[in-house]
Amino acid sequence: MGGKIDLNVGESIKKWTFNLSYYDYASCFFISLSFASMITTGIFAIPLISDLFSGKELDWNRDWTNVLFTTTSALGCIWGLMAHSQFDNTAKMIRNTWHSCRKLDPFIGEYDYETFNPETNHLEDGYAYHSLVDFWDRENEVPHWLDKGKYWKILLELRKVNKNVRLEVTKDVNLPFKRGKGNVVVILKKFNQVDSPGKKNESTDNKNAIFRIIIPQWLVINTEYKRFNIFSQTEINTVTSILSDVNKNIPKIIDEIIFKEEPFLKYSGNVLTSLSTYLNKSLPIRIVYSRIIEILPGVKERQIQYTNENLSSVSLDYLIDSILLKARTIGINEESLTKLHLLTQYLKKEYDKLGLGEGSSEYHNLHHSLEVAYMSLNMLPKEIHGYTITKRDYEIMLVAALLHDYDPVQGTSHYDLMYSRVPTVANTITEIKRKRIHDAYFILNSEELVRFFRKNASPPLVEAQEFATTHPEMLNDIETRIEGKIVEALIWRTDFPFNENAYNNFNQLLKEIDGQDFSVEKINLIAEILSLADLSVTYLSSDPLLAWNRVVKLYEELDFPLVGAVSRTDRFLSLFSEGSLFKDIISRKTFPDVFRQKWDNVYQFFHEGNPSNKINNLILDAKTKYEKINMDVLVSNCDYLINTALHNKNEYHIGIIRDKDEIIKAQTKLSELQIENLEILPGNPDNILPFIKDKSVDNFIITIFCDNSERRITKERMLKNLLHSYMSKLSQDGTIQIIVENEQDFRKIMSLIPEHDFKIIDTFGKVASGALNPDKSRHTKDAKNVKIITIQKQQNNNNNIQK
Repeated sequence: MGGKIDLNVGESIKKWTFNLSYYDYASCFFISLSFASMITTGIFAIPLISDLFSGKELDWNRDWTNVLFTTTSALGCIWGLMAHSQFDNTAKMIRNTWHSCRKLDPFIGEYDYETFNPETNHLEDGYAYHSLVDFWDRENEVPHWLDKGKYWKILLELRKVNKNVRLEVTKDVNLPFKRGKGNVVVILKKFNQVDSPGKKNESTDNKNAIFRIIIPQWLVINTEYKRFNIFSQTEINTVTSILSDVNKNIPKIIDEIIFKEEPFLKYSGNVLTSLSTYLNKSLPIRIVYSRIIEILPGVKERQIQYTNENLSSVSLDYLIDSILLKARTIGINEESLTKLHLLTQYLKKEYDKLGLGEGSSEYHNLHHSLEVAYMSLNMLPKEIHGYTITKRDYEIMLVAALLHDYDPVQGTSHYDLMYSRVPTVANTITEIKRKRIHDAYFILNSEELVRFFRKNASPPLVEAQEFATTHPEMLNDIETRIEGKIVEALIWRTDFPFNENAYNNFNQLLKEIDGQDFSVEKINLIAEILSLADLSVTYLSSDPLLAWNRVVKLYEELDFPLVGAVSRTDRFLSLFSEGSLFKDIISRKTFPDVFRQKWDNVYQFFHEGNPSNKINNLILDAKTKYEKINMDVLVSNCDYLINTALHNKNEYHIGIIRDKDEIIKAQTKLSELQIENLEILPGNPDNILPFIKDKSVDNFIITIFCDNSERRITKERMLKNLLHSYMSKLSQDGTIQIIVENEQDFRKIMSLIPEHDFKIIDTFGKVASGALNPDKSRHTKDAKNVKIITIQKQQNNNNNIQK
């Protein structure tokens, strides 16, 4: 039986809760305050109003108390109403999100799951990450109902406040959430055995205490689209709407949790701390500002600002209005704005037919295309690289952005697998040329474009349907205009990866455009910026959690293995940031600062989740303190590495361990020995080594003894990879040390080393003893005679001789 989560407090434990009953009490208190203030306002204002109607002048010496109490009571009434709204809306949002999660998964909050705790050596109820393996490694198994991205987001935000945090996910009944006070989060602060709650300063105490943050299952619900069986268009629309609401609300709930619990993690948790938190949330100045700003002059600027801050979550209609507003500020004329609006209305109908309209949670939905259109307007400055961008350039780019993922035939042959649909640029080009949508936009006026999208019916049967079809016959005998060809070229440039077919089609269209009224070089630049907007909009417009959800959707659509999503996305973002054009765009003063901030937050989310980054940071820090960096790429027994580190204290040692049992043993031994020049990291070397920076390791170590046949084969494969794929990770004079146990292993290893590429610079025997016992000056295991082979790349060795 697993150990149940115990929420009872003992002598060395303090407990805080974030429960909805307190928000309900606060809501009732503030609405009562509002009514009481309303009554007192009337009581103190009646004499003043009576004097006003009777024609008496205001006597400050006599009436100042009435004026003072009338004003403060009126402010108290306003404060009460607004604070009540804050607490009531938050409580309703949390409860509604729970109900929505239950609609998606009726068993969420009731799943049984147990996690092995290496500290107690017992199974415990619920899920918790114990760092036995890297969080994003495939070895870190999580329950099917849990979303790693949501869990990581909460853990990351909590550890920004206090690093001594352990995040646990439990059933609703254990908090409890559905009954009693309705606990959303429970915090248990456990003191070290040597400390006690009253002996030390609280701020110092918080640095040493361990915080167990216990949350419900629904807060980290897995909202992958493929989890839900959908067989009809009605179900698609319903489920996608619920998914959209859940994914939009959970980040807000997480922010609320951090806001509520941050004081307890940083400082002492007492009545004054709780009171200050509730007062801070109810502050009328913040609330009044957000309400009044909606009616003050400058509403257009505020709409643009709001869209910038909430680009990934605003409704389709609001986003369309913002695109048209942004286009108007650039200078696009009213006729073109009308046609852009008509085009978006047609696309709304088309995407709705596919279940990719409002509320869709798939990556390549209409919201994505609108985001790309909006982002491209922000990324394309009026002057860049010596080119002046005209109003017509912006309009052409907008049309291309709106159409770049238009693929109405996607998924029609596999209706039951709609979550895996992927639009293709080739289909998009085929469809818009067949229907002549882009041609109609540039050839027809707005009234004609309305008729182009209208589905006529024979009266008096039914009325004509707007935006229900296209009439390419209206353009018979009319050739494609140059703007239409530019749109096609821009769409081809958004293909990712930009393969040979897309490259050839793009260049062919540029040749057809060349010599006419457009600069081919400028079109190429605009096309690249549109491609950058398409690739980066998810990371420029989303919070880390939503970005992770979108990456999951994208990997599902592209059928990529999700296990590599974090490291591959981190690498993608790093390469993206290094591009000179992208750096030039986001560093300009005209580029919205909110997008830069979101990019930095998302980059941090994926960068800190990438296991190779931890090793790179360790290596960078160790290079300033130690003479040499050694890395055991696949530790199967930590004793040899521990002894090597103990005997070479001027060198730093890193060991990568994949086996969970060996990780527990290694961490137990290291906690006893306190070795400063050794770090054991969980993870898979196949996922970590490719991302280690070049020329950063001085010596790779691989031990081939005390292994079973399967491990031996794995290590021999790893040795081949070191010899052929990862030599760039070694410093200029870097070496590889291979430790074998017997002569047979020695001969086999020697046969694996290419004679012409590597040179053996040393071979010697050694007694490899077990790990030292911290209490005794003897070894805990029998000694073994091993042979150590040190090799070096020939080129490096030759360079040293020449020097």
